[in-house]
Amino acid sequence: MKKIKPSNIILLVLICLTLLYLANSVFITKQILIYTKLFIEKLFPASFLFFTLSTLLIEYNAIETLTKLIHKNGATLYVTLMSLISGFPSGSIYTTELLKKGIITEKTANYLIKFTHFPNPVFILGPVSLLFPNKTYTYKILISIILANFIIAFITRTKEKEIIKYTSKTPTDFSKTLTKATLTSLKTIILIYGTSLFLYLIITIINHYYKLPLISYVLLNGIFDLTNGVFLTSLITNPITKSIIIIFFFCFGGISVHMQTKSIIADTLTKYKNFIIGRLLQTVIAILIFLLIT
Repeated sequence: MKKIKPSNIILLVLICLTLLYLANSVFITKQILIYTKLFIEKLFPASFLFFTLSTLLIEYNAIETLTKLIHKNGATLYVTLMSLISGFPSGSIYTTELLKKGIITEKTANYLIKFTHFPNPVFILGPVSLLFPNKTYTYKILISIILANFIIAFITRTKEKEIIKYTSKTPTDFSKTLTKATLTSLKTIILIYGTSLFLYLIITIINHYYKLPLISYVLLNGIFDLTNGVFLTSLITNPITKSIIIIFFFCFGGISVHMQTKSIIADTLTKYKNFIIGRLLQTVIAILIFLLIT
């Protein structure tokens, strides 16, 4: 029996999607505008700001300064803190950037990729908090996710000393450096927007033709695009069930986040399987912590 090539399956799916989108062009156009509005209002502002700031901080030797303050290599702490305030997939972005600059080793990069997967706290405490009658549940969700990553960092830590490459030359032209940081941020955001929108449209066209039970509907949407899935939990009335599903979406990440991460680390020796291990551990640990504190 002739083996079917994955590329042929992908081609068939793409042809089917093209025909479905053409047959539902008005509906698809409306969905693109809806998702674009959601992305610009909820995700773009904080992501663009912190992605730009991170590039500037690296260029102006923030890691070298941090290393001098704590008397040990500050790269791991830097990536952890910046990914915590930036949201995913910033952990893989910062890890890859430092690896390519020679500031961290391959082993350290594979360590960081396991636990630097954080949702943007502004997103959780802002838009996501509106899904609940009060912010108590969102605080518990955020605490559970952060603690889970710190636990993973502790149990998978390595004793290898990181290699740091001190930069003796600091950029003198801030405008040129800012332009570079801005372009880098926009490139990353376009990657996030493009993959998320592509998968959002797939699940949208599925929803258009098939009516699924409520929980299945929410889970399927979140697995394809976690942002859409998170907001669809508004259809679930039980706050504990809603919280657990949101934790699952944030910790494991949707297909879009996984595709973004694979794309970001593709040209490095950082292994995608370490990202998967981290997401599985984080999902289980975060849900357990949430149930313990609720």
